[in-house]
Amino acid sequence: MADTKIDTRIPCGNEDHEERTPAVARLSWPDGRFRPTTACREDLEDTFLEAIDERLTLLIEPIKPEGERKGSKDYTEAIREVERAYRNSYSEPVRAILLEAQDMPGYDMLPDTLEERQQLPARFHVPRWDGVGEPNLWLCAVCWDEGTVTQWPCKAASEHGGEVFAR
Repeated sequence: MADTKIDTRIPCGNEDHEERTPAVARLSWPDGRFRPTTACREDLEDTFLEAIDERLTLLIEPIKPEGERKGSKDYTEAIREVERAYRNSYSEPVRAILLEAQDMPGYDMLPDTLEERQQLPARFHVPRWDGVGEPNLWLCAVCWDEGTVTQWPCKAASEHGGEVFAR
């Protein structure tokens, strides 16, 4: 009988790899700037460092083989990987890592009006860095409309800060 071992590893989404490389994390950009993908250990570090340099929010979720459940230890390991990559590149420790709510709506799924966005649960009112505008400042991820932005912390984040950072 032939060996019929099935490889349950999820491959890295980088098509430039010569060999099939197992992914260690799923990467997504909550602002919808890029399509979600999977990354091997090397690509994770490179993508993370690019996100820091460009001041982009990057959500990193650990990958477990099929059939295994993710637990809090898995997220702890992903956070340690991020800390290690940051420390190796910048020679200083990470001061904070903001984990967004898993049910955070994407850019296209936000309500149409500013009033409706302001009524979203406090856990969605997280900071986004605006490095393009003058002056550079932190903006609320959901309190914005065409031509209008709200500096973070917005009203919801100020009133319900515990919900913003404790999920």
